[in-house]
Amino acid sequence: MSKKKNISYLFSLALLLLAGCDADTATVPLPDEERAVEVRLKASVCTVEATVSRNVIEGTALNTGDQIGMFLMRDSNFSTPYLQNLPYLYAEDGQLNLQPEGTKVYYPARKDTLYLYGYYPYTTEAATDGHGKVSIPVTAALEANEATDYLYTGEIKGSKKAAATAAGIPVSLKHALARLCLSISTNRPEYTAESYPVLQSIGFTTREGQKGTMDLQTGDITSDSPDTGTSVISDYQDEATPPALIPGMSVLQKDYLLLPYKHGSTGALRRLAFSIKEPDGTVKDIVVFDEADANANTPPSIVLEAGKTTTLNIIYTQSMAAKASVKDWDKGTEHTFQ
Repeated sequence: MSKKKNISYLFSLALLLLAGCDADTATVPLPDEERAVEVRLKASVCTVEATVSRNVIEGTALNTGDQIGMFLMRDSNFSTPYLQNLPYLYAEDGQLNLQPEGTKVYYPARKDTLYLYGYYPYTTEAATDGHGKVSIPVTAALEANEATDYLYTGEIKGSKKAAATAAGIPVSLKHALARLCLSISTNRPEYTAESYPVLQSIGFTTREGQKGTMDLQTGDITSDSPDTGTSVISDYQDEATPPALIPGMSVLQKDYLLLPYKHGSTGALRRLAFSIKEPDGTVKDIVVFDEADANANTPPSIVLEAGKTTTLNIIYTQSMAAKASVKDWDKGTEHTFQ
C-alpha cells in the first residue's frame, strides 16, 4: 500500500445478479425459490486509495496476490454468522477473487441484507469465541518498513438492492495500529558539515507488550501482556555510514507501528534513549526519559492513536528536549484500477 491520510483502502463490493450458475462450485447452495444473488467483491473505479507513505508502510501494501479476510453475518449484532473468514485474493486488475478459484457465495434465501466485516492481511488463525466475537492476532513494534499494517473495515451493511447497482458497495479499510515517528536533529553551532556527530543507536520501551488481538467488529486491539513492555532498538554502529547530525541539514526519522495506547495519566512509552558518537570519537549515551530511573526525566503522557502519527522531536543540545505532537497520517498517492 502506499501513502496517506487515515489510511483508507477503498474497494467496491459488487454483488451482481446471476441468472444461474454451477452449484458444484458454490460455497452455499443456490436458493430454490428466488433469483440467486452472488456475493462478489470487485474493486471499483476508485479502487485502492493508498493512504500511508511508501517509506512508512512499504512492503505491506495490497499487491497482486495479497489476501483479505471477510466475515458475512446475518445480523448486526455479530451473533448469527452466515459464512466466516472467506479469503479473497487481490488481483492485478483490482478484482477481489474468492478462493479457491471458481468458488461462489450467494445471499441466503429470503434475506435482503448481509453484514460484512473485513480485515487485512488474511489469516487462518482468526478465532471466534462462544459469543461470536472474532479476534485477529496482531504483532507490532517493528520498524514500519518491516511491519504489517493491520486493517479492518468495521460493519458494512450490504443489501441486495445496493449490490445490483453499478457502483456496488464501497468497502473502506482503516488502520488498526498507531504510528510512532522518532525525529532527531541538532542545532549545536560547533558542529559543521565537516565535523559532526553520528547516531549510534536509538531505542524505546513501550508500556504494553506488542502482541495482541484485534476485535474484528471495532478494530480495537488488546495487548496479550499489558503489564510488560517491549523494548525496541535501531542500531547503526555496524553501518558503513551511520546517520549524521548536521545543523540545518539532517534530520533522522524512524517510524514504527505500535499497538494504540491511551490510558489516563500513564504514557505509551516507559523509556526513550539514544547514543551519539562525537567527532572526536567519544560516545555519549543519553536518556531522554525513563520512569524506572529516579535521576532521569519523567516520561510525558504520550498517546498512540489508531490511524494517527505521534511524533517525538528530539533535539540534541546541551539541554536535551523531547516534545510529542500528534497529526493525521498524510494522504498520499491514489491508484485507480479499472
